[in-house]
Amino acid sequence: MCNPNNPPAAGDGNGGTPGDRRPVAGDAFPLRSPEVRHVLFGPEAAVRLTISNLHRRGYAEPNDWCKPQPTGVPGEVMSVLIKRVPLN
Repeated sequence: MCNPNNPPAAGDGNGGTPGDRRPVAGDAFPLRSPEVRHVLFGPEAAVRLTISNLHRRGYAEPNDWCKPQPTGVPGEVMSVLIKRVPLN
């Protein structure tokens, strides 16, 4: 299940970006870009269409999004994307 509070590590194919770097021994604070969390709610077809549209625009790979999960509202799902945003 997707957990927006536990972002995937860089390079695992689930949302990390190539610019992320893993902590190295001796690093007091690893350099990391801040995270932005995108959450889509709606009918599954609309959520998948939005993910596809963002992919066509070059924003995110479809596999970077969590698998659509039911929300408890009939016919509604949610999907989350965690993206690192460089500030410089």
